[in-house]
Amino acid sequence: MIPLLWTTWGWREVSRNHQQALHFANITPPSDEVTGLGPFALEGLWRMSSPNSRFGGWSAMIEIGTGQFLAFSDRNMRLRFTPPGVAAPDVPKASQVGIRRAIYQRKRGRDWSVFDIESAVMAPDRSIWLGVEDDDRLIRIDADRSKGAFVEIPALKDWPVNGGPEAMTRLTDGRWMLLCETCGPRRGGLHLGLAFPDAPDRSQPQPFGIELPVGFDPVEMAPLPDGRLLILTRRLSLIPPHFESGLVLADPAKLDPKRPWQTQELARIDVRAMRENYEAMVVKDTSKGPEVWLLSDENGSALQETRLMKLRLDMARLPH
Repeated sequence: MIPLLWTTWGWREVSRNHQQALHFANITPPSDEVTGLGPFALEGLWRMSSPNSRFGGWSAMIEIGTGQFLAFSDRNMRLRFTPPGVAAPDVPKASQVGIRRAIYQRKRGRDWSVFDIESAVMAPDRSIWLGVEDDDRLIRIDADRSKGAFVEIPALKDWPVNGGPEAMTRLTDGRWMLLCETCGPRRGGLHLGLAFPDAPDRSQPQPFGIELPVGFDPVEMAPLPDGRLLILTRRLSLIPPHFESGLVLADPAKLDPKRPWQTQELARIDVRAMRENYEAMVVKDTSKGPEVWLLSDENGSALQETRLMKLRLDMARLPH
């Protein structure tokens, strides 16, 4: 959520265009500005653009196993793409880019509805789970993508407007977690979450509190190879208006619903050449160490950009 006057000043009008095209422009920040990354090394930064009028607003992203990513937007769109430097030899050229509506729901004579998608997880059975804003349901899409279902989570009824499951993940031990973007006294750094012992349609959640850096909200999370959790956080600074991002470490083994879950900040992305409104994150385990991919939501604003960032995490530099 961002101030109305900022979006009013910077709103960008677009005309209808459904061309399936995507462009990457390399961004090379000055070496002396690549700071604050801690155990992460910057391996790539790109500005993404498309003539497609459905492009933009990306708030969640998953890897789909072909070398490609699938991103989801707060405008109920999905983007399938191959990131720079990644080989996807089994993907036909015509399928390298795909921008389509994400969820079709027949309602009042129309074959689609608007969903503000904020988080996404691919389950072991290859079903895709989506968290949506201002709704007490998750959406489960079957592995063959032919149909979906709403999964009611009654605990979400108590979450505030614009506070719903901004971050969602499945841990390496099979637990699922949701984090609320704006629940709790944000000035103190406390946020609320739900932990499920199994998939949300097969288990009941346990509420918990989590301490994050003061002023920062959780926007995405993903497990690391050692079972710990990497959380992407964000806050808005007003003078001048810009977003800061943080990467935070949490150990699920230390989660105790009776007391706030403590976290450790690893990195801060706040230099002009690198910062944007990063909301989506994918962690890929590779032989060279985990890759962390971040994708930004430009909010339909002429003052912002869709950016893709690739970081390399040195696991040996993580705190123990």
